[in-house]
Amino acid sequence: MTPTLTRRLSLFPFPGARLIAMALLPLALAACNGSSDDDEPVAQPAPVPETPVPPKPETPAKNQAYLKAKPGDVIKVRIEDLNPTQAAIGYDQIYYKLGRWQGDFARPTWAGDTTNQIDYLNRTVGKKFDDYCEDTGAGKRAQPFASIAQAQAARLDKPETFSCLNAPGADATAMKTVVVGWDGNLYLTDGHHSFSALREIFDGGPKLPVWVKVDANYSDMADAKAFWQRLVDERKAWLRRDGQNRPITVEQLPTRLGLANATEPGGMEEDRYRSLVYFARDIAYDNSRLPEFAEFLWGDWLRRQVSSGQLRSLDFYKMAKPAPLPEILAVSTLDKDLQPKGSSDGYSAAVREAALKMAVLADSDVVFDDKTAVQLGRIRLVPNAGSGTPTKNARDALEELSRNDLKAPGSPPRNGGKLWYSVKYRACGAPAPRTCWDW
Repeated sequence: MTPTLTRRLSLFPFPGARLIAMALLPLALAACNGSSDDDEPVAQPAPVPETPVPPKPETPAKNQAYLKAKPGDVIKVRIEDLNPTQAAIGYDQIYYKLGRWQGDFARPTWAGDTTNQIDYLNRTVGKKFDDYCEDTGAGKRAQPFASIAQAQAARLDKPETFSCLNAPGADATAMKTVVVGWDGNLYLTDGHHSFSALREIFDGGPKLPVWVKVDANYSDMADAKAFWQRLVDERKAWLRRDGQNRPITVEQLPTRLGLANATEPGGMEEDRYRSLVYFARDIAYDNSRLPEFAEFLWGDWLRRQVSSGQLRSLDFYKMAKPAPLPEILAVSTLDKDLQPKGSSDGYSAAVREAALKMAVLADSDVVFDDKTAVQLGRIRLVPNAGSGTPTKNARDALEELSRNDLKAPGSPPRNGGKLWYSVKYRACGAPAPRTCWDW
């Protein structure tokens, strides 16, 4: 008991009074919060602040430009507006386009021969405008170049310098396709190679206008996950990458079309087997009316043949420097009995061996999931096939892969082989005609 309380109890002279006082003491202390007049007041606890409730995340604003687009609509966009739905492309296919499109205005082959020089420029520079018109549903060029000056002035980014036969979208069957995503943006489902080549050419680029056809509008979907799952289910997205066809997530897709480079992030990766399958067109398969991503399906099948030891790896073949260009471009052929002739280790030899492996598949053989060889356009090669048959046309296409664009000295120009343009462009890496072509 404290001295203060002892003094206060001494004020009660009778023992009974003291007992009453002591009995009442706890109640007094409770009323005073257990303290005495001499004690310091007890500090009241600070009020506990309420935990703030975090705001709900806002739904990203949708791109309003395409929300009302309907299937079949033809819309004008810029290449940079198109989002990839696949991770990789065949770089050599792009190099073929870039090589074919770069005419040499100072080429000495037809110096002083204006007719042949203009013919050559229409086959090279003119092909760029033919392809652009076709890809945008406008047919071909309205007219070929009539003069060297006209060919020099023509540029994709200056539409007043050339014209197409029809208005954009007039032939919707030839157009590249997009879907409107859950976020209102455009996702390219066909045309990654075509638009990547246009993005890479000097008079193209990310802001080049192109026309595309709307395949579907999914802007009413709840979220990105549901949207991408639908694309995969409908086979409108190819989620494999890194040249080995390994599965990827949506987050690993490139953010733009075009080749990867050190100065601009987000580009597409290289798939060598995708290029190989492209050069096998009209040799191993017919690419008309194929399902989406058919050439990736063939590429996946060829990789599995390599893994099982049924086909040589591409590393066996001479397909790029440091191998000498003549060895890369050495001619490989098939005779009437379908026996290999010519080079066995150049680029066209790799195409030939892949084509022979594809050709022996039965119509019902499965190439990928539920897709059979006949559904993917496989051409059956038949020994001793006559002129005009698919087999003879395939043999001719193989032989032409590596040929140059000049039949004989002094002769008019011809179209060079796809591999000839591709390999020479990759060798120099830029449209520098004298360096690439060594006239």
